[in-house]
This record gives sequence, structure tokens and C-alpha cells, in this order.
Amino acid sequence: MYRNFLLLLIFVSTIADAQIKRNVEITSDELLYHVSFLASDSLKGRLPGTVYDKIAAKYIRDEFKKYGLKQLGDKGYQFFSFRRYNPLFAKQAHLDINGEPLSFGNDFTIEIKDGPYSLCSNGVFVGFGDTESYYSKIDLKKKWAVIYYETNTHSYQYLNWKPINMAVKNGAAGIMLVSKDTLSDYLFVQEDSLPEIPIFIIKPNASKKLLAGIHVVFDSIPNLLKSNRLTSQELGIKICGKSGKVYNNIVTQNVIGMIQSSNPDYRNEYIVVGAHYDHLGLGEYGGSRAPALNEIHNGADDNASGVVSMLEIAQKLAKERKKLKRNVIFIAFGAEEQGLIGSNRFVESGIIPIENIKAMVNLDMVGRLRNNTLEVHGDKSSLEADSILNLINSDSLLNLRLVPEGSGPSDHATFYAKKIPVFFIHTGLHPDYHSPKDDVEFLNINGMEKVSKYTYRLVHKLATMDKPLTFRKSSSRALSSRRAPKIKVKFGIMPDVSGSGDEGLKVLGVTDEKPAAKAGIETGDFIIAINEKPIQNIYDYTDALSKLNPGEKVKVKIKRADNIIELTVEL
Repeated sequence: MYRNFLLLLIFVSTIADAQIKRNVEITSDELLYHVSFLASDSLKGRLPGTVYDKIAAKYIRDEFKKYGLKQLGDKGYQFFSFRRYNPLFAKQAHLDINGEPLSFGNDFTIEIKDGPYSLCSNGVFVGFGDTESYYSKIDLKKKWAVIYYETNTHSYQYLNWKPINMAVKNGAAGIMLVSKDTLSDYLFVQEDSLPEIPIFIIKPNASKKLLAGIHVVFDSIPNLLKSNRLTSQELGIKICGKSGKVYNNIVTQNVIGMIQSSNPDYRNEYIVVGAHYDHLGLGEYGGSRAPALNEIHNGADDNASGVVSMLEIAQKLAKERKKLKRNVIFIAFGAEEQGLIGSNRFVESGIIPIENIKAMVNLDMVGRLRNNTLEVHGDKSSLEADSILNLINSDSLLNLRLVPEGSGPSDHATFYAKKIPVFFIHTGLHPDYHSPKDDVEFLNINGMEKVSKYTYRLVHKLATMDKPLTFRKSSSRALSSRRAPKIKVKFGIMPDVSGSGDEGLKVLGVTDEKPAAKAGIETGDFIIAINEKPIQNIYDYTDALSKLNPGEKVKVKIKRADNIIELTVEL
């Protein structure tokens, strides 16, 4: 592995000297050159923490150095770590009752702070487990606490920690939650509250096996407990449970370069231009729309396109250094696909005081320009944004689709949350998103050149205007990870997240064998109602889904061409 790493480093050190004519202007040739490397099979999908992730980061840093950007952080890198789910966890999970194995996923799931973990011991039934009376006459030390967990509703809900904490306090070495309900469909478990011991969440049929030794009708257990006709007791069974390591610790990096202004009046003001460079690898760690294929996800549009656009802007702007009032920082963010981790680490780092950042421009998926139309989100995140965006497009270089919200599922949201005006540059989702088909051959390179030139104008304006932008909170409809409704069903479409209008919510893609596809919904349809509730945008859609449960049949009205069709979708 080390030898291969050295060979790749040598390759990446020499590739920039290959046969490409450098041009300070933004050109389609250079965009194609850069993106052909970053989105090549040789980088295996740029998964954070891999050799290929490091190669991509080094390529970007070396380009920054060529342009004369000042390296920030640790020689141009900001290293950070995060925990990533171990894909082998499910295969390593095991549970058996008196030697009879149960199936992970079908019979049980596990909530555990970390692993590995293994326990073979007796099972003790502790009723609801939420008062000391359930523990006063039993010995629970180094044993499994089997807790009957009752839900009063089939809506999404947080786990009640009281019985868990009482079982831990009384010496339990492991916990089983049993119920007549499929708890894994309804419970939200806050990871930071998990105890050091594992919680096995048992599904109804397996729950019956666990409690067979108490010799009562399973469905009568809640009433028997409430009437004190059933007490805590040894179950007379041996339970063996184990799990592998839940998370792996991953080290990756942001890449940071700065064009430093020489203007003393603005030396403490900064504009940030960002684009995440990571992607999904082979799709094995989640996020892929085709994980079963185990193929390289090159992420040409998502987001090699944004990175190379940023490189071209940095190269051109570096030659304009003397005209700039504000410093301009260029950041290639790592681990965006894992939850905007890189941008959060930068904001938290103090490398640049957050109050000194006057605006942030985020390039994410700018490689599929269609109908010459560019989406710019964050139009209402500052008082001046609308006039600036239109002013720099006075020659009608592009058709602009302005979206007010400053939040959203990309790195600009991190800055918006800190009350910084943002601009999210985006050419829209497409059916190849998060799939192995997101390749260079499908990029609109000439369109990328237009988008890059427009974004250059924006960054130049932000860096040279006399007064900084005035932040304002955009539409209260904006989704955030904190406020987004909890959804427990899978519909199986790729919605147009920025669309809004009388036609409904456009379906950009449909996943095979999922409910929408089985019901007959097709790419290009517009969803106009779910259970008679009108749907005009992503907010209406997520709100409607949050009220649905697995197994429900729902009426969905769609518009296809000029026809209105009503379909039944079984979730």
C-alpha cells in the first residue's frame, strides 16, 4: 500500500506539467483537464480517509501554490477526524437465545456507543423497568435486562431513557427492548445519550421467543404489568449477543489557500469561496443511490465540477490581487457527504475569526447546466444580493433562477447558520446524482465555463465593493437538520429540492423497486398532491411524508404531460 501511495504521489506531482497550455483566463480546456483527473477511476471516488482522498487534496493544494495563494492551516491543510459507520457492523452482529440464532435486521437491531462487544449471560425480565420496584427482588449484575417497552403512538419519537438508565444503575451488562410494536420503525435514539452497554431492539416475533418463559399471552403483558399481576423474574434462558466495531475513526482534511489583500482598510475582512472535494468511494458507506453495484462513484458533477470551477476562479483572481480590497479564502472542504463536517470544522477552528467573514460562495454540482439556467441560492440572505446577482449578469450570460433560502444540504449552510450572507451556485440535480453514472463524459464543460465566469464576477464584486453585505435571515421555510420533520418511510424518488410552483414537485429520478416506481411514478412527473394535500415544493413534500407510516397506502396525484393521474403508493 505504501509503495502504491508513493507512486500515486509521484503521478500527481507530475500530472500538472502534462500537455496543457496554462491560461490565466477561465477556459473549458483547463476545466476539462482538472476534472478529468479528480473524477477519474484512479481516485476511486475520493472517499474521505483513503489514499485517494489525500491524492485529491494534494492536487488541489499544489494548484493553489502555483497560483501564489498563501497556505493557511498546516501547510495548506486543516486536518480533522470524524467517526464513520463500519459497513461490516451488520455482518458482525450476532444474537442467539439458547443457541438459536436470530437475524440482524429481521429480528433485531442494535444501538451501541461503540464496539466490539460480546456478552453471554442469563436474561432477566424487568417489566417496564422504569421504577425501582422492578429491580428490588432480582439480581441483574452481569446479566441481560429484558425491558418491555410500550409505545402509545405509532409516530416517530425519542427513546425514553429512564428504564435504560435504571437498568444500568442496577448492574445490567446488556439491554433488550421487547415490544408488540416494531420499535425500530418509531424510535429515534440520540447517540450522545447511549450508555456504555449495548441496547438490542427486538422485533415482535423475536420478542415472543424471548418472553416465552413467563408463560402468559404475549399481548397481555402490558396490562398484567400495570395491574401488578406480572413481576420481574429470571427467564431461564441464556442470551449471547455480540457486535463488531460500530465506527471507524477517519482522518481527512480541508485544503485552504488565500489571496491576501494589500489594502490596509480591509485587511481583517474575508470572502470565502468553497467547494467540497470528497465523494462516496464505491458507495459502501451510505449515500449512494446504487450501493449494490459496488462500483466507483467518480462524482464528476458532485463535486469535482465545483472544485475545478473554484480552481479556475482562484487562478484568475490571483492575477487581480492588487485590485482586491478584501482577502479571499479558497477552501476545498472534506467530508461534506458525511454531514458538512469539513465546513463545520473550519468554522469552529478559529483559523479566521467568524465575525470577519463577510460572505461565502459555495460551488456544488455546477457541471450539468441545462437551458443555460443557473440556480443561485441565498438570494435573500443579504439585503444587497438580488441587485448584485442581476448586475453582474447584465449581459445575460446566464438565465438566473434565484432561490431565497440560505440554508440547505451543502457547505454554505454552515456559514449561513453563523449569520454570514451566502451564495450557493448550483446547476441542479439529475438522475445520475450519487450513482456510478456521474462521470466526466456527461458534464457540460462549456456550461461549466459560463458558470465559472459568472461566479468569478460575483467573487470579484464581493471582494472589491466598498461596504460588506448586510445579513438577513431568509425565508422561514428553509429546511435545517435541526428543524426538518422526521420521516420514517421511503418513497423512492429524487425530488427537485429547489423547485416551487403551480405545477407541483418535479420528480428528477425514480429508484427501482421502491414504492414510487412500483406504483408507476416516472422521472419527469410532477407530484401535485399526497392524500389530497397539495404539493408545490420540497417543504410540502417532506411535511406530507412525515405524517405517513410504513405499510400505509397513500393516494398520490401526479401530472404527466397534460394528464392528471392518481396512483396508489404502498409504503
